Formats: sequence, C-alpha cells, structure tokens
Amino acid sequence: MISREARRVRSKEGFIPDDLSQNRSLALFTESIVSLLSSPSLSSAMIDLVSLMGQTFPLAAPALYISMNGSQAQAYSVLDRNGVGPGDAGRVLGHNRFNYIPVPVGGHPPLIQRRVDMLLVDTPVTKVVLSINSGIHDGIFREWVKILTPAVSKLMDNEVLLKMAYRDGLTGLLNFRAFEEMLYAEEDRARRYRTAFSVMMVDVDWFKKINDSYGHQIGDVVLKSLSDRLIHCVRKSDSVFRYGGEEFAVILPHTGLLKAVKLAERIRYMVEKTDFIAGLHITVSIGISEYEEGLETCDLVKQADKGLYLAKERGRNRVEMMKGVS
Repeated sequence: MISREARRVRSKEGFIPDDLSQNRSLALFTESIVSLLSSPSLSSAMIDLVSLMGQTFPLAAPALYISMNGSQAQAYSVLDRNGVGPGDAGRVLGHNRFNYIPVPVGGHPPLIQRRVDMLLVDTPVTKVVLSINSGIHDGIFREWVKILTPAVSKLMDNEVLLKMAYRDGLTGLLNFRAFEEMLYAEEDRARRYRTAFSVMMVDVDWFKKINDSYGHQIGDVVLKSLSDRLIHCVRKSDSVFRYGGEEFAVILPHTGLLKAVKLAERIRYMVEKTDFIAGLHITVSIGISEYEEGLETCDLVKQADKGLYLAKERGRNRVEMMKGVS
C-alpha cells in the first residue's frame, strides 16, 4: 500500500524518485526515527522531523503542534509565520499563547489547503498533533504516524521528566536549579558575544502576614496568581523562576539596566493594582543588576539581592538597581 501510494505521489507531485518503493519508504521512516532519538533536545528533534517531512512532501505543508502542562505550547511549521502559519497553529492548539518556530525547507513557504490532523500523543499531560494539507500523500503520512508514535511518546515522556526536575511544583515556574544553569549559560553567551543581560529579584512584601492572617492555602493562591501574572508581564525572551519561598527571579537577555528598570516598574505597578483574591492586595520589592565584564554569576545575584534589600529598607513597593563589581 505504501509503495502504491508513493508511486501515485510521484506521478502527481513529481518530486519522488522513480525507485521509491516500500524499502524506500521504510528507509525514510527509519531516518526520521534515528533523527528523533539522536537529537540533543525536543526542539531540535521536532525541527529535524518537520524538515524531513517538508522536504520529502512539500505540498503536504507539515506542522507539529505540542501542548504540555506547565509549559508554553510549541508550533513547528513550514507554513509562513507572517501569514497562515500562526492561524493554523491557533486552530489546533486552541489558544493564542504559543511559541511559533518556523522550519524553512527551501523556496517559498507552501500554501495552506484543507488540513488533516493526525494525533501522535494524547495524554492528560501532553498532546502532539501532526497537521498536513490533505492530498494523495495522506496514506504515507498515516503509516508514518504509526511508526513515529512510540518514538515521539518516549521523547515526550523524557521531556516531562526533565520539566519536573526543573519546574516548581506549586507555581509551574522554572525552579532554582534551572535558574542557576540558565544564568551560567547566559553569562557564557554574554562573554562570548559581548551582549548585555540583567537579573531581577522580586520579593512579596509582608508575605508572612498573609500566611498568618489568611492561612497558607491563601498564600499559595497568591504565589500561583503572581507567577501567572509575571509570565504575562515579561517578554517572551525573558525567563521567570521561583527562586524560593515568596521570592522570584527573572533573567532578561539582551537587556541593559535602564530597560530592566522600566520593566520592573511595570511589574511593580501591575502587582500593586491587582486584586489577587477577595479584595486582597499585595506589593513587591524588586532589585536589579546588570552583567558586566568581571562580574561572576554569584556576584550578579548578590548585586540584585542588595538592590532588593535596599528597596525593603526604603519602604518596600520599590525598584532599586545596583551596579558595579564589588
């Protein structure tokens, strides 16, 4: 069946070699499995897979859509990111907040036609959908999906375990372990390419009083709600972490001190004006530091912490920045 389908594709689309047979199809499927299992990350695996599909069947215009609890949805697509691509991603993912990763396959992006969605993974935690233009290649893709599903499921299971190791259980934010590793990576990038980045430490003012007055369950609700608002307040390139207790950290790539202060003021104002639960209002104090040559990561965090303590000393609900190597 696969070989007959492949021959029909060749005759109508004109880009499948004459000797494409069941063995050729099997080799194609095997190549995709090897690519999945040998890729260093989920993102690179999905890019390689969509690229392979798009180069082999360009008229199919393949896209892989991934949603995972506690993480931003991902769209890997050969469709035009400035045209129909995000619309198709929104159709499948069902919401507007996703990371769109274009996968170029050469030439102009393919046109979108009647789409067929094929489910690869569907669990309470993760969902992976392959979307293609319907055509004479549908049969091959259905066979492809059958072979891909176990490998993709394994890949997603590994990703879930990895996310659990780097995610805070209450808020879903990246945790202290992730903060340390990403901070070192950002420092290395800044040294290598001479780029700027800043670190922001955010602490809830008088949080102990909230726990004492309303109970720890309300305190947890406040922390979770604040976490969600921080994610929506920062840019897509920024990373938000639960540093510990009621303290949060934000890494701001390609961001100098003055721009970081403006963002911090926006966060401070947003928190001050938010009704978190049943009329409960809170404030935050924020400290900021900027990476500069000679400043180690531990010193960078210490500088941001100094700014945070200074904001507390000066009355709370403030933003303070610290600069220089000490």
